[in-house]
Amino acid sequence: RSQNPLLPAFPSRQSSTMGKRAVVSDPHVDALQKELLTAKEQCSDARMFKAKEGAPAFPFPIVVHLTVKKSASAFAFDVDSLTLKLTFNAGADNAEDNVSLSVEPTAEVPAQVAEAIGASLEATWRAQLAKRREAGGADQAGWLLKGLISLVAAKFAVLLQMVPECLEEYQGLDDLGATLRRFMLVTAAVKEVDASDKEGSDDESNDGSSSEEDEEAKAFYEEQDRKKYEAASLKATAVANESEARKQEVERLRAKGIETDGPKQLSRAEKEEIADKKRGQGNRMSKTGSKANKFAGEGSALAREADKKKKGTVKK
Repeated sequence: RSQNPLLPAFPSRQSSTMGKRAVVSDPHVDALQKELLTAKEQCSDARMFKAKEGAPAFPFPIVVHLTVKKSASAFAFDVDSLTLKLTFNAGADNAEDNVSLSVEPTAEVPAQVAEAIGASLEATWRAQLAKRREAGGADQAGWLLKGLISLVAAKFAVLLQMVPECLEEYQGLDDLGATLRRFMLVTAAVKEVDASDKEGSDDESNDGSSSEEDEEAKAFYEEQDRKKYEAASLKATAVANESEARKQEVERLRAKGIETDGPKQLSRAEKEEIADKKRGQGNRMSKTGSKANKFAGEGSALAREADKKKKGTVKK
């Protein structure tokens, strides 16, 4: 049996010149630390915790927490981030057998959804590690964290819909104030089974007469769950596309100089300035009556007086 590649490489142990304890150099731990430095650029939070010194397989087990923020495609969901908990052990020969993944439940992510997402991501992660091992290659020390984080970010909305019973729709507003459908995650109700029903089901199972019916019912409900999941996924995608199209239309109108935010809300200073400019306009400043205008058409007194002035017949 070959040496476990995840155990610390004790033959390569190097002693410090300062008289301290021997330092163990493990390429897998070094690769993990390098990947975490890169992961910090993709995640809002990345932390690593090692086992205490003196543990049998120190520095294993190693626990890593990664917080992945939601992507633009998941804007309609009331979940800001997912926190992944990665655990690295050193008890098996293959890398995929030494890792586990779970999602931390929060107020936004119920335990049912967190468990489903964690199981799905763990299976995918292990499959990628196994695929790399089977393909061979010189570098087998990495943990493919970058690809894992990219997968979570790209499939954020899809992951949140893994338990359709926990998805609840409501009417909300987008950044532009338009009404749209939003989604929140809730804890699904668990159906309680009476003791009498349970005993009856046990009797039927002992008879073996309803085993085929149970299998058919299970297949039916699984198919219904799959259809609900697909419908929810399509609905979320449609909502995302609709909002993106609306944003693009707003940007196009703004580029042409067309204001889309409605009438501008004036500040108090602007309102007072406009009031000062209008003050006095349309108000009578004199207490005397308005000037009476006499008729000055042909045949009027003003017209005859004007004719006399032209002829020089006006007496002074």
